[in-house]
Amino acid sequence: MTQPPSPLATPVAWEMVAADYAVDIVPHFEKYAADALRLADIGPSARVLDVAAGPGTLSLLAARGARVTAVDFAPAMVERLRERAARAGLAVDARVGDGMALPFEDGAFDAAFSMFGLMFFPDRDRGFRELFRVLRPGGRAVVGSWTPMDRAPIMAELFAAIRAELPGLPFGEGKAPLGDAGELRAEMEAAGFRDVTVREVEHAMEAPSTEELWGSMRRANAPLVLLRDKLGAARWDELGQAIFARLRARFGDGPQRLSMIANLGAGTR
Repeated sequence: MTQPPSPLATPVAWEMVAADYAVDIVPHFEKYAADALRLADIGPSARVLDVAAGPGTLSLLAARGARVTAVDFAPAMVERLRERAARAGLAVDARVGDGMALPFEDGAFDAAFSMFGLMFFPDRDRGFRELFRVLRPGGRAVVGSWTPMDRAPIMAELFAAIRAELPGLPFGEGKAPLGDAGELRAEMEAAGFRDVTVREVEHAMEAPSTEELWGSMRRANAPLVLLRDKLGAARWDELGQAIFARLRARFGDGPQRLSMIANLGAGTR
């Protein structure tokens, strides 16, 4: 399915957050990556492809036993992945590339993943069909997406605060890409996958205070960083103060638990 262009479908935002994403986001997202790897049930020395790999959230977990190739369209993310793999002593073939036109032969991999990346592709059907194409017969793919953010109270409040301060800005509104389990299942099946299942998984990010949670969001959340870049420093500071005040009023100053629910769609070629 072809979607209206998303600002997250270009490397710009991901280039800006690459360094902080690797520090702030990866420890939380690794929990979903571990779930995805369990669903795929890959064997020792399996050939694994990670599409829209970011700084290697899933890639490095998989590389502890598998032969991993990682692709991302943001050069800064690929550089972070390479640095993290080198520090961990893990071998990952990390490349800059397009998930809608993968540079691999048919049937090259035993398992393929795209965690919270394919959902932003301008042409999701091409993304799914490319995952299908590069899998061997019997190979497994797992694709992760987020359920609607109104199921995560802190995120819902954040988006509501932005809309209150910037009326008319469609921030956090509209249909979540692949947020519906039926939609995810249907798009995987349309690409050729069989035995498709969609499982909800939920994990929480813990923060010692509302201030620290907001600081992490401000640094590493790609939509927020794009908005900061668009508004400029002075207007962003005003907006940030208003958002933080609203979060404190709703959730207090103390420790916070940001729980987020993901759809994991798994299918077999």
